[in-house]
Amino acid sequence: MPATTRRAVLAALGLGTVGRPGRPATARERSPSPDPVRLAVQVHPDGRLGWSDLTRAVAGAVRTGVEQVAYRLEHGHDVPVEISVTRGAPIPETAVATSSYQQLFADVEEWLRDEDAYDPGACHLYLPDEPFNQALGYGGANGNVTGDGAVAFANVGATNTWDGRAVSENIAVHEWLHTVVDGDAVEAQVGSRCEHDLGAVVMRELGTVLVTPLATAYADDTVYGGETRWHGSGCYNHGSFSRHDGLELRPRRWEHTWQLSEATLRATSRFVRTHLR
Repeated sequence: MPATTRRAVLAALGLGTVGRPGRPATARERSPSPDPVRLAVQVHPDGRLGWSDLTRAVAGAVRTGVEQVAYRLEHGHDVPVEISVTRGAPIPETAVATSSYQQLFADVEEWLRDEDAYDPGACHLYLPDEPFNQALGYGGANGNVTGDGAVAFANVGATNTWDGRAVSENIAVHEWLHTVVDGDAVEAQVGSRCEHDLGAVVMRELGTVLVTPLATAYADDTVYGGETRWHGSGCYNHGSFSRHDGLELRPRRWEHTWQLSEATLRATSRFVRTHLR
């Protein structure tokens, strides 16, 4: 996507507009600045991948997602934000069992704690290289970043093998987003408690549809070979998505953007204001 301002891109895609600050307060009107909230992500690739072009691009996409939420909080809600998106040490393949989500989550946390690298205020995003592991699929998350941190993973070995760089980036953003939103915040925006329904599927032109991160792997109703090669296994209802232009016209081309939908920005900023302050 060509470089441009975030506001211009969002407007052009029809995904909503970011909030604008109002008239600056005078010294008499200005209240003391609250302590900043912290949006922190540690990204750790599988040791087989290391910090490659792929994993660096994925970490960059996650940073862009974090920046969009921070921008909404700062300029839409006057909430100061401290951003921390770090490239952590690769995790050895032998340290993580990938037979199930829960074992992966436990092993990643144990390794990080053993290395004195676990941050209780962060999402720890692991990037495994498991292209043929059906037990893992494309990704998952084990909860919200409240209290004792969270572990999430984006199986970039699978996404990159089956779908390519754009889907790999979107799934990484997608899994981080699951750690900074909950059912209450979702329901306030789209009337359901399914986090994927915050996504948007936008018709750009006849035959081409653009998919935002939380809709990625859920935008189509084809089990194999649709919007992504493998369909997600979580909740979704295309009628409940914040926007869905794509199914009736059966698009010939699916494209993916790291830009967040307006509903995603509203829900994540609500969650952060409620739980991370």
